[in-house]
Amino acid sequence: MVDKSFKIPLITLDNLKQGTFLNRPNRFSSTIKYKNKIYSAHIHDPGRLNELLIENSSVLFTESNGKLDFYIKAVKKDDEWVLIDTALHSRIALAVFKHVDDFKSVTYIHKEVKIGNSRIDFTLDDTPLEVKGVTLVKDNLALFPDAPTKRGTRHVQEIIDHDGIVVFLVFRKAESFKPNWVTDRAFSNKLSEARKKNIPIYVIQLSFDGKTIFYEGRMPLSDF
Repeated sequence: MVDKSFKIPLITLDNLKQGTFLNRPNRFSSTIKYKNKIYSAHIHDPGRLNELLIENSSVLFTESNGKLDFYIKAVKKDDEWVLIDTALHSRIALAVFKHVDDFKSVTYIHKEVKIGNSRIDFTLDDTPLEVKGVTLVKDNLALFPDAPTKRGTRHVQEIIDHDGIVVFLVFRKAESFKPNWVTDRAFSNKLSEARKKNIPIYVIQLSFDGKTIFYEGRMPLSDF
């Protein structure tokens, strides 16, 4: 169980604005309301996010450098802000590494490394490490993925083949983690295989207060 009194600030997000989510015309775009006007906003998360992107939910966003007006960073679910910007995962992971004992002895880190037939997020002293973000929680259980992911399954296979590491960043409060068998049995089987082969699986509890991202320790794996 995560120690709820343990909280280390990692990253601060600046220039955030708050508005209201209206709808999601396609996977990477949404319509939001801000100061009584309607705008388009980019969503940098390929997941379904059905339990988060609900009409009239509050969202935090920044100016966009792309074609749309804004860029969504987080959505409010119950009493917590949930980060849904997957472009932040690499930056967050690098900040987390500094606080996990097993990674403190690493001498060099390379980003976006081609391993086998995939591009893996990091190598830590030649050990490949793949990062996945988790936003789906049911009954205090963090679940991944929230949509089928052939790419994710391929990444785990590469990690198995090259004796690597898998890291899950959990952006909502939960007690433990397991793969989402209902949504993606192939990924779940592959992660179960990785665990049986003693591939290290780290699950990291994070939180976001609307400005700062916090590291709250490691989360245990559920049975799978």
